[in-house]
Amino acid sequence: MSLAVQSIMKQQPSPNKALVIEWIEHILDRKQWNGTDLARAAGLAPSTILRLLNNPKHNFVPTVATLQKIASGSGYPIPKKLLNALSGGGTEMEPDNVKETTVRTIRQPTVELRHISSLPAALQSAVSQKRESYIPAPPQLDGDETAFAFHMPDNTFDPWFKSGCLMFATKRRDPVAGDTVVVTDKNGRSRVRLLMDITEKGLKLSKTHPATEDETVSFDDVSDISIVTIFVKS
Repeated sequence: MSLAVQSIMKQQPSPNKALVIEWIEHILDRKQWNGTDLARAAGLAPSTILRLLNNPKHNFVPTVATLQKIASGSGYPIPKKLLNALSGGGTEMEPDNVKETTVRTIRQPTVELRHISSLPAALQSAVSQKRESYIPAPPQLDGDETAFAFHMPDNTFDPWFKSGCLMFATKRRDPVAGDTVVVTDKNGRSRVRLLMDITEKGLKLSKTHPATEDETVSFDDVSDISIVTIFVKS
């Protein structure tokens, strides 16, 4: 191998390091933090985070212990694809600790954090949809393979729940009148509503408290529906 090729290879971040940077950038995006904010929450020196973000090609590689601090401080567990990369061997990150840390983290119940938007799919951010993320699962959703989390896409239920509030939903059972549901239409637009009734014409929905029938959505216009079971006020 020529010296020129070796030089180029050394300048490229390792696959694991690229996954770490992607994860950190996702945390900063969702939490509206900067690198210093994350470092403070994780109990790390700001330079630990800033070296990754400002110079991805630098030879600095965070240890597994550092990743655990980031996960604990931010509330965002190490993504499964990064865990898989770590357990697959060839990692630069503290080999003696990888197996122990990976097993401990995998045992923590998590659910997928999905991108939900009140905008049509054509107007939604492509960046947000590409990123895969997982967050801790509430005990009542442990083992529910249909469960997922999302952020409230609008201020429909203001002042009870504002845009950005964290919510958890499930598809373990069919919705019934009285449920709060997240309905996604065939344009990719999602909305959180109270389900008033299910009739031959479709879903009768409400976006007010106390509930009043505001709209009816035809079954033909619905691409997905889930039941919101947990609301986390921010």
